[in-house]
Amino acid sequence: MSTASLHYGANERRAIMLEKLGGKEVLQEAVDQFYERQIHDERLMIFFRGTDISILKWHQFNLMSISFTGVPDNFDVEHLILNRHMTLFDQGLNQDHFDMVLQHFSDTLTDMKVDPSLAEEALEIISPLRDVFLEGSLQAAIRRRSRRLSRLYTTGALTALAIGIVTFLLHKPNKKDMIK
Repeated sequence: MSTASLHYGANERRAIMLEKLGGKEVLQEAVDQFYERQIHDERLMIFFRGTDISILKWHQFNLMSISFTGVPDNFDVEHLILNRHMTLFDQGLNQDHFDMVLQHFSDTLTDMKVDPSLAEEALEIISPLRDVFLEGSLQAAIRRRSRRLSRLYTTGALTALAIGIVTFLLHKPNKKDMIK
């Protein structure tokens, strides 16, 4: 599923989703509970080290507000995620982590007693982003491979240079031989 579905098709339904969920106050409470779950999940902790959680919550609240009211056509969600989270993808963030986070969001909505059909609708809006996390992990794998090859080529070049220098020094012509 493409992230284009964030822009098209469900805009009318999404336009009232935030209000159906209870408005911005309820969304803020959901984001707070949602992050409490994530930062205590041992599988996700690594991605939160050294991070200001209040800033993350603010970004998450804004992104979800946009997602639940209508994403502007000029807002490239895929580009934003891939570029802002490149370091996290390089640390191993992938679609499996997205699934864990989505489950935490689902559990948060359940704990907040959000109507199950409404919770499902909210999850359907966010679910297409899984493909972006798959793409991010694939790009990170390509970057890792490129770095390994670069190190390998550098090591090979240095080894060849060292062998050349040693060979030259071992077979260095004698000045006497050069005068003859």
